[in-house]
Amino acid sequence: MKVTNISKALQGVNAKSGRMFLRPGEVKKVEFDEVGLNQARRLSKLLSLEKGRADPVHEQGEAKTAAEILAMADDKDVPFMSFKSAALKLLGDNTPAKKDDIVLALMELTTDS
Repeated sequence: MKVTNISKALQGVNAKSGRMFLRPGEVKKVEFDEVGLNQARRLSKLLSLEKGRADPVHEQGEAKTAAEILAMADDKDVPFMSFKSAALKLLGDNTPAKKDDIVLALMELTTDS
């Protein structure tokens, strides 16, 4: 299962292999047993759970391109904090607080290239 930490704090989940921690905005593929999955589901305000495969390149924390992050902005299934975290990796300290402003900053990056 693909797990995204949508909170601003480090979160832990109980995977089959043991406790796993996710930094804010981090995505990992996690294999749960029934108890661990039920515990993770109770954290719906902190974690986003999706069936399917996690992207192994980006789950390691590598920065996405501006175009990839802009695609996240249009995807209704991507939580705002995941989008903002990806933008933060690319824009750094200049990352605006609001989604529309982040999108504008990313669009400027795509036109500068």
